[in-house]
Amino acid sequence: MSKADELATKLKQTRQTSGDHAIDSWPVQVYELYHQIEVWLSPLTEVGLILRRNSTHVIESKPDGEIFDYAIDQLIIEGNSHTLTFDPVARFTADGEGRVEVHSKGKELALLRTVDEHGETHWWLQTIESSGQQPDAVALTEHNLLAVVQEGLEL
Repeated sequence: MSKADELATKLKQTRQTSGDHAIDSWPVQVYELYHQIEVWLSPLTEVGLILRRNSTHVIESKPDGEIFDYAIDQLIIEGNSHTLTFDPVARFTADGEGRVEVHSKGKELALLRTVDEHGETHWWLQTIESSGQQPDAVALTEHNLLAVVQEGLEL
């Protein structure tokens, strides 16, 4: 490697911003969430619930105007002739460290990601109100997820 290549590599590493790292790690965080959901739903998939991933593309900007363009998957849950779509719409949010919207017939929910002082990720379930008011979020647990699936798929 030439000296110029070494310096270019070093410059590239120093130019990595926290926004770049946040975007790079966002799909990993979302896919870990999807994996946990798949584990919780495994008894249902054994009896016919369908889980699949759909590639999508997101363009978002931070409040400072920096624009990010990246590929990420949606998680689709199908059963009982209904569908739930987990759509990772934003990494940069005013109320957390990322947002995955949950679309179903008649009800819109969001999963909000927060990170505590120890660097641990926590996911919160919240109803999206058309009035613009945000109700309190509850921790995403197996029980809460199963309630969303039961209501969204009318099981």
